[in-house]
Amino acid sequence: MYNGNNKTALNSQKRIVEAMLEMVENESYDNITIKDICKRANISRQRFYYLFESKDEIVMYYLNDFFIQLETFINDNNIISLYDLIFQYFSAIDKDEYIKKFMHINNILPMFSDILLKFMGKIHILKTNRIMDKNDFYANKFLSSGLNSIFIFWLEKNKEITLQELVAIIENILRGKMFE
Repeated sequence: MYNGNNKTALNSQKRIVEAMLEMVENESYDNITIKDICKRANISRQRFYYLFESKDEIVMYYLNDFFIQLETFINDNNIISLYDLIFQYFSAIDKDEYIKKFMHINNILPMFSDILLKFMGKIHILKTNRIMDKNDFYANKFLSSGLNSIFIFWLEKNKEITLQELVAIIENILRGKMFE
């Protein structure tokens, strides 16, 4: 994935992402081809492969941007409680229709969990002022997978409980109160 600062390349990346997002609204992710994306973005395939290796990388680019914006929001608003962190995370996902679509694509979910894991590590360091150890990595891996799974389950259940109730359940699970 291109990570430079050339304005033309960055503009092309943006057009590619926008083309992909437009297409995923009406088509299955699996049916979208690089050729289709290039045509919609009005760029050559050569240019595409200079900027991205695959359409999965486009999704990763979008997810990374999503988490950068979420991290900024959390830090700007000094959100530190477990409940508020989870609530803000779920609220952000629930407001983004593309993220919700990407979460249902089998090969994207592991990437989503990995990006969430990195995000959680950053938040951990910022909120605790300490370096993560191996135990933290295991805990964050458990949390990132669990949070994604429960959010998808909540969507599949048509949000039969409020977001506040869902986050309260998670908080009770994490605090060991759910199974007393």
